[in-house]
Amino acid sequence: MIDVLLSWPGLAAALALVLAGAIQGSTGFGFNMLAAPVLAIINPAFVPGPMLAMAMVVSAGGMVREWSDVNRPDLTFALSGRLLSAGAAAFCLGLLSQSAFEAVFGFGVLFAVALSLLGLRIEATRMSMFLAGTLSGFMGTLTSIGAPPMAMVYQNTGGARMRATLNAFFVVGSIISIGALWLAGGFGLSDILLAATMLPFALFGFLFSGWGKQFVDRGQVKMVVLLVSAASAVILLARAFL
Repeated sequence: MIDVLLSWPGLAAALALVLAGAIQGSTGFGFNMLAAPVLAIINPAFVPGPMLAMAMVVSAGGMVREWSDVNRPDLTFALSGRLLSAGAAAFCLGLLSQSAFEAVFGFGVLFAVALSLLGLRIEATRMSMFLAGTLSGFMGTLTSIGAPPMAMVYQNTGGARMRATLNAFFVVGSIISIGALWLAGGFGLSDILLAATMLPFALFGFLFSGWGKQFVDRGQVKMVVLLVSAASAVILLARAFL
């Protein structure tokens, strides 16, 4: 692994994890969106198990750091939706190719971003949180990128509430996904060791996410959400068509 880190692909992976950790600590989402595509190109073994393990630890750090700002009702309804969508996503795996799902969700996210820019306002209600959690779990299971629906609902809320609740949401979501992989024989000791080797880079980025928190807390939540959501849509479409 030392030899890998000293190579250009290894350095690119380390840099992606540092940036992903900083973004996750600043906003509560974006870790998998930024790091997973880079690491998957460098070594497919990073996805999904090690990526989920690293995302869980970084999200747990954000959750603990701002535990008092976790909105319990939001979290409860969002996780209820995620649990509901897990079975549906598994059923749909055999209906279309992964690239087809990525294309559908990519265009869907871009459409939602466009509506928001045109003035559509999504309030963070119990029903919207449940629907966002459902769609997030569905997208995350099928494509590994499930943050945009949750982030779009939170685009008009305060930064602390968004960060804390989304981090808590992704901690539980990662545990669910890792458990499912383990039961299916897709997660083991090698995944834990690979995650442990690269995790320090993600944690380093997380520790220096204070500047990003200040930016988000100054009222820039919506801009950050729209930029990151649009970027995730572009990544999904690129993976679907390239």
